[in-house]
Amino acid sequence: MHVGTNKNFCHKLGAHQLETREEEKDPGFLRQHVDNPKTRARNDRSYCNMMMQRRGMASPCKHTNTFVHAPASQLQDVCGRAGRRAGGNLHNSNNRYRITTCRLAGGSTRPPCNYRGHSSTRRIRVACVGGRPVHYDRTL
Repeated sequence: MHVGTNKNFCHKLGAHQLETREEEKDPGFLRQHVDNPKTRARNDRSYCNMMMQRRGMASPCKHTNTFVHAPASQLQDVCGRAGRRAGGNLHNSNNRYRITTCRLAGGSTRPPCNYRGHSSTRRIRVACVGGRPVHYDRTL
């Protein structure tokens, strides 16, 4: 194995292990809302249909879901110095994040699910417990 390739592999492995440890702390929030870097797709509609299925939110079809394209550590910081309290356990982000919002097209929650997608860069509001985001409340 080439030395540069080995170093790159070890870096990727280390990042994957860190991400895996983060997922173990709160697998629900990360599974539902974090996709960094953004998974490639033809367009936002294809992205949403693929990601909602992959992340287990298409049986029954979830009406709306937002994916944030930022590292989990940045989202965790919204519960601390990178956010402001918005009442109760809700925190508004100080920074804007790249997001993709997926909305169910049509009324039925029975599969197959068909989503519309919209990408933007916005501030977000999350609910925090123990200094970690546990619920995506809304886009600001």
